[in-house]
Amino acid sequence: MTRSEKFIWIFFAATSCQLALQHPSFLLVAGERANLFSGLLCFLTLLVAVVFSKRGAINPRSPEFLISAALAVIAGISGLFSLTPLSSSFRVFVLLASGLGGFWCARILLQTPENQRRLQWLGLVLLSAMVFLSLVGYLTAGNIARFLPYHSHSLTNVMLLLSFAPLALLDHKSRPLMVMGIILLGLSYIILCLSERISVVFIPLGVFLVGAVWGALRWKYLVFICLVMALVVGVFHQKIIWHKFSMAYPAYRVENFPFSWSIVKQHPGLGIGLRTPRENFMQDYQPSYPAITKEEFTRVARDIVTADNQFLTFMVGLGLPFTLTYLAALGILLARLMGMAFKPPVGLFFHPLVLLFPLTVALVHFQLFDGLLFPQSCWFFHLLLGLIPSGKVHPAAAELRARESLSCGSKTPIG
Repeated sequence: MTRSEKFIWIFFAATSCQLALQHPSFLLVAGERANLFSGLLCFLTLLVAVVFSKRGAINPRSPEFLISAALAVIAGISGLFSLTPLSSSFRVFVLLASGLGGFWCARILLQTPENQRRLQWLGLVLLSAMVFLSLVGYLTAGNIARFLPYHSHSLTNVMLLLSFAPLALLDHKSRPLMVMGIILLGLSYIILCLSERISVVFIPLGVFLVGAVWGALRWKYLVFICLVMALVVGVFHQKIIWHKFSMAYPAYRVENFPFSWSIVKQHPGLGIGLRTPRENFMQDYQPSYPAITKEEFTRVARDIVTADNQFLTFMVGLGLPFTLTYLAALGILLARLMGMAFKPPVGLFFHPLVLLFPLTVALVHFQLFDGLLFPQSCWFFHLLLGLIPSGKVHPAAAELRARESLSCGSKTPIG
């Protein structure tokens, strides 16, 4: 590593550790729920990466840079001209700092196989620490978030995103490393069950099933995964809130679709702001979902400022131009990654499925909470997006994988 890379790496690793563990953490503005401390760390790391990047690492004329700039401008204007300019601008700052920080740190720092290997081990350390602290918290206080100051949704979401690291070990010829990866994935799934969030228990299974039908995952491995998951769910079934399968429980989430659209039609350009209360838009609105009344929906909408669905929140808070631009960029990146999953280019350090699985699981999870408003989820999600190759594979990747006895052929467990 060059001196500049070492300097960037120090900031990058420190920020990733703080985001994953949320220690240390300080309240910078009283009364504001946005995680400004983590957002400032992300912004500082992004600034360091840009200033100390190699010449040519950032192309101002590239589509990635132009889209990033457009999203930043639209979101910034939306926050300033929203109904709650200060609070919404704080939220926009954290969103942009963590999203752009994660993506561009990956593009600037993590394009060489050596740095991707370092990222893999950093991910293993962070996920192991989160699993350990979650288990200790549950055993001592009955709460997996006892030693991780997290919302349980974002905690499990970050663990799902960090699963890329042990998944990469399954692509390894070293049996001890493969076993370590399997054990860490199993322990992580136990934490998902202990979270009492039924969504994160079954979302991974659904993604694995789609992968098998699609042909990206062998059926024999799907059967093994199902058996392991069934065993874990059987042991911890009492910790899972099964009543969420009822018709009444998803009423608020379902009703948010027509309600959000009714707001978007009134403020399509820049939205109403990411922290603007939505109860003011309830006066002329009548819920259509039979399991919830207008009074109940109004009460819940007053308590939960956002839509509990990431893309509905973007549409309502930041407007259609931001949302459609972001979805188009996201779709292009994921389409490129899915194409690579069918026929992985020679020399990739990470098998495409190692990135595709956590990204897909996180996207599905984002339909149930506003994950990108949490800087830890936003950082690691866009970090993985930034690892998607944008052009030719680094020529040294194949050599490094050979030295480490990595196998990326069709006989690997994940291919």
